Amino acid sequence: MTGGDDAPARRAGADNLQTVTTQPPQDYPEDEFDVAGRDRVPQGVHRAPRPLRRTLLPVLAVVVLAPLLAWGAVSLLGGGGSPGTSASPTAQATDDAATEVPTEEPPAGEETPEPGESPTGEETTPAEETPSDVAYDTAIAVLNGSGVTGLAGDAVGQLAAAGFTGGIADDYAGGAPTTTTLYYNNADLAPTAQEVASVLGIDTVVESADATSAIAIVLRADYAG
Repeated sequence: MTGGDDAPARRAGADNLQTVTTQPPQDYPEDEFDVAGRDRVPQGVHRAPRPLRRTLLPVLAVVVLAPLLAWGAVSLLGGGGSPGTSASPTAQATDDAATEVPTEEPPAGEETPEPGESPTGEETTPAEETPSDVAYDTAIAVLNGSGVTGLAGDAVGQLAAAGFTGGIADDYAGGAPTTTTLYYNNADLAPTAQEVASVLGIDTVVESADATSAIAIVLRADYAG
């Protein structure tokens, strides 16, 4: 009888246990212990890696400073003097010898010749100028074919100012030449003709046996005077 009475009680206890275990968990509000536990991190377990520059800095310092220290030591042991700052005795003696030029003194009783005088005491005569081949009394006919009144007279005046005394002005009606031209009738008058052309600014100079005068000038409109 006892076993029969306990059976319903055990079934009721099992039903209550199932109800308790299948009941979903309840959410509780977060307190200060939960916040402290969430913010905690392991202490002393892991270290952050060192930056690369901190690792390489000692190596670079050794690489840069070692050559500088070695160079400084060599400079101190070598005396610190810069080569070439002082000239060698041989070079100095050579320079002194080059700067000292011996001067020859004339023997006693002889005077030093003055500048421009001949060492023998004879005076030098300047070279004689050759006489000019320009004949300033040559007959020069200046013919005005430019159409500008008085142009030939002006040219004769220029020639007179230059020393030519044989200039004569006249008109010209011929058709040739078309530009201002100076004619001279023989080769002996070439120097005189060139001088006349230079005074008047004439570029065309022609030797012609048909010239009506020793020198004949035909002025055209291109004559600038």
